[in-house]
Amino acid sequence: MLFQEAAARRLDLTATQLECFQLVRNEGPLTASELARETGLTRASLSVIVDKLAARAFLSREQDPADRRRWILKSDPEAIATVDAIYVDHVKRTTALLDEYGDDELDAALRFMARLTEELKATTIELAGDHPPAIRRGPR
Repeated sequence: MLFQEAAARRLDLTATQLECFQLVRNEGPLTASELARETGLTRASLSVIVDKLAARAFLSREQDPADRRRWILKSDPEAIATVDAIYVDHVKRTTALLDEYGDDELDAALRFMARLTEELKATTIELAGDHPPAIRRGPR
C-alpha cells in the first residue's frame, strides 16, 4: 500500500481518492451509488471525494440521458495518461525483476503467494470471529 500512497501523493490526492479514480477508470462509467457500493464508503464521504476528483479534472459527471436523476462518473483521458505515467517506471522495474527468474522459480513463488493468501484470509476470518484460532501445521 505504500506505493499507492506515494503515487497518490505525487498526484496531490489521497490513496482513497486514487482508488476511487482507478475504480471508475477500470469499472466505469459508474454512478456515485455504484462507486459507493464498490468502495464501501458512505455517500457523504464519496461525495467529497468525487467533488475533489471532478475539480482536479480526474473525473467528469454527466447526467444519465435515460434517467436525469442519475449522474454518471467517467474518468478523464488526460488524467488516465497522468496516472499511467507514474506506473510506467514501476512496470519496467517489475518486468526486469521478473526476467531474472526462470519459469520454475516463478511457479514456486506463485504457489507460495496463493498459500499465503489462503492463510491471510483464514487469519482474517478467525480474527473477526468469536472462536479461538485454529493451529495449522504443514501443507494441506
